[in-house]
Amino acid sequence: MPFASRKLVKKESQQLILNCYEQLIEKGSMLFSAITNEAPNFGMEKRIGKDCYELHKGAKVFYYDKQSVKEEFGEVGLFEIIEIDENQSFYFIMC
Repeated sequence: MPFASRKLVKKESQQLILNCYEQLIEKGSMLFSAITNEAPNFGMEKRIGKDCYELHKGAKVFYYDKQSVKEEFGEVGLFEIIEIDENQSFYFIMC
């Protein structure tokens, strides 16, 4: 996959986070859940970027590890990451 395509996919997830951040009121909080790359279905879909897969046409699934959560959410006030392990392994992210 070309380098430019991987950067585009990452920019999409970052843009989503920034769009949410820009809608916050003063002293507001953001809560996200994100599936981890430890989930049993990681890598099962069509790969379209680093840790990004297409579930079906147009439906992208971004998988995270703790480092990628820190990188993508750090600039918008990340203050806690809680790992939840149920049927799917995911992070509860608080900013």
